[in-house]
Amino acid sequence: MAHETATALAPDAPASPRSAKPLQGHSPVTPGKVAMWFFLATEVMFFTGLIGTYIVLRAGSPPTAYSNLFPPASAKAERPGLVGLRIEQPGDVEAVARLIRPLYEAHGAYYEGHDLEHLIEQGHAITPGLEPEKTEALAAQLRSLGATVEEESLHTYAWPLPYDTHTNPLSIDLTAVNTFILICSSVTMVLALAAIQRGDASRMRLWLLATIVIGSVFLGVQVYEYRELMFGHVYPPGISADGHFRPSSSLFASCFFTMTGFHGAHVAGGIISLLILFLTALKPGRYTQAHHSPIELVGLYWHFVDLVWIILFTVVYLI
Repeated sequence: MAHETATALAPDAPASPRSAKPLQGHSPVTPGKVAMWFFLATEVMFFTGLIGTYIVLRAGSPPTAYSNLFPPASAKAERPGLVGLRIEQPGDVEAVARLIRPLYEAHGAYYEGHDLEHLIEQGHAITPGLEPEKTEALAAQLRSLGATVEEESLHTYAWPLPYDTHTNPLSIDLTAVNTFILICSSVTMVLALAAIQRGDASRMRLWLLATIVIGSVFLGVQVYEYRELMFGHVYPPGISADGHFRPSSSLFASCFFTMTGFHGAHVAGGIISLLILFLTALKPGRYTQAHHSPIELVGLYWHFVDLVWIILFTVVYLI
């Protein structure tokens, strides 16, 4: 009797490990999560090194590395007082091209085929810098061919400026829209995970598919941007010596294609992972409220890729 009374008055004994239940909403640390966090840590170090290298190269660029009148890294941009001509109305395009082509080539700008004619027709042609008296003589010759010209003073920069059509061909507006598209894919990824955490596999599959589509649109726009930069337009000498913006055009071009190319490869890898998840999720019961760790892990990677792009967009395009 005394034993029963003591047992009744004693505080509740702690539950045995077998009878303990996990807290609601608690997400245990699994080997998969640990592996993903280690992987993302290496990715953080990689992109930190990549962006850090870009910052160092940019900081060490000479103040005359880029100009509106000469190809990138031209030593002639170091001479002050030179004047070029901006051809606003082409007049006789072929005759104007024949007149200024030797001048371009003498200053290291070589336009193949009809690229120079296209540049003149677009109104983006700027002649290399000359002494003022030589520029006046060239202007008279161009006007005799029906061209309308305006003098363009020499301006030099250590690095291409945003929205400067003389030195920087990047379309900030297009990329801003593309950045918003990629951010939307993070939202759909969150919704996919939330859906399966509620046990709603149908909506999970729907949001996964939406993430794949939106991510593919982002990647497609980036491919379109690459194509336009390398082949779709003809640029003045201040951007590229051959009229096309390619990895070999300048240090700025090399940095741009390296950084955005690596990120694009990561986006492609994320899309492939999402596609595998989606195809696997088509099997009924494959992912449930109790088992959905692959979706969570791929979601972590996808959010990381989105965050890196926001940093790259700010550093490469806007600053």
